[in-house]
Amino acid sequence: MAVMRASVDRIARRAAQLAGIGGSGTSVSRLGLTRDERRAHELVGSWLERLGAAVRHDEAGNVFGRIGGTGPAVLVGSHLDSVPTGGRYDGALGVVVAVEAIEALRSAKVRLRTPVEIVGWADEEGVRFGIGLYGSLAAFGRLPKGAAARADTDRVTIRDALRALGLRGDPTKARIPKGAVRAYIEPHIEQGPRLADRGIPLAVVSSIVGILHARVTVRGRQDHAGTTPMDQRADALAGASEMISAVESAARKRGAAVGTVGEVAVRPGAKNVIPGECVFSLDIRAPKDRTLDAVARDVERTIRAVSRRRGLRASIDVLNRVPVAPMDRTLRHALGRACHAIGVRAPELVSGAGHDAENPALAGIPTGMLFIRSTGGSHSQRESASARDAALAASALAHALTDLSASYWDRSRPSGPRPGRQLT
Repeated sequence: MAVMRASVDRIARRAAQLAGIGGSGTSVSRLGLTRDERRAHELVGSWLERLGAAVRHDEAGNVFGRIGGTGPAVLVGSHLDSVPTGGRYDGALGVVVAVEAIEALRSAKVRLRTPVEIVGWADEEGVRFGIGLYGSLAAFGRLPKGAAARADTDRVTIRDALRALGLRGDPTKARIPKGAVRAYIEPHIEQGPRLADRGIPLAVVSSIVGILHARVTVRGRQDHAGTTPMDQRADALAGASEMISAVESAARKRGAAVGTVGEVAVRPGAKNVIPGECVFSLDIRAPKDRTLDAVARDVERTIRAVSRRRGLRASIDVLNRVPVAPMDRTLRHALGRACHAIGVRAPELVSGAGHDAENPALAGIPTGMLFIRSTGGSHSQRESASARDAALAASALAHALTDLSASYWDRSRPSGPRPGRQLT
């Protein structure tokens, strides 16, 4: 097999170029469906054009660069938006790695039998319009009904934002035709400490956790803070605080599950007024659907019990429920073999974060993910990753694309070295 080496310097340079778009110091604020995100897409498109790719922007705002002829393609990439004052590597490094894998293949003069398309997804974070994984949802026909009318805090809709970028304003037109994608592979930083703690640069993702997003509204009685006796209050915030504590308890009780309340709004929000309403977010995740459902049931029971005891009214609005997304066995083994080929014994990890890879997987397309070691946490300016580790990922990805192109998805072939043991 040809030697395919990625360039550490080129990866570092390109990661820095992307970080300069919406960047300040070590943080990046590049929200989805903004001019800054579009500039990042155009920059990636320019790299791909120099590699001879046919570059296009779809009606949802995603960017694609196709290498090779006609027929079903292997889609490879990640997203290019960020959270506010987020890190430089979440999503963006995966796109840089995908492009670098093509550079490595070209340098080694390897020609693939299967076309490859590099993709930079739009608005994966969902910060602006509240639809996480937006770009890949559109591409795989999984957008919620009426998504184009969803508005941001300035009352700009997705339709408006797309038109401002020169598109027609209908993201449903971005749906990829059935049969056009042979497989999807996403390189991405781990965003957690497991690889760094074990001194391992790469991992193969076995599955992506199931996620429940909901909004809880607790209504009590607004009243005077000084004249209302404690035993005559219906304090929405005090009740919500009990409910919020129960989220953490319910998740801890079930091992690998996690529960987070990241948003709380209190009305009317005055120091001398007993809160009449409290609204808080729910983010519950687990590696098994039954565990996710059990945690959600525990939380719901507590919300009902606290409401009855305190004389409150509570409602739970489920915004999104994404099932666990298992990665394709053949792709997992191919990525494991590719890591082995470059001298890395890559373990398998469950992803605790949601990723665009969920959408092709849940649409029935063979899907794989490759994790890159990262440090400093994620969704913050402390987030960090090594260009050297990213170069290993690009080399492994180039090997995997060569392997899969040669085997043409023959699932009966011997699997060879497989990913290492499952890490939790």
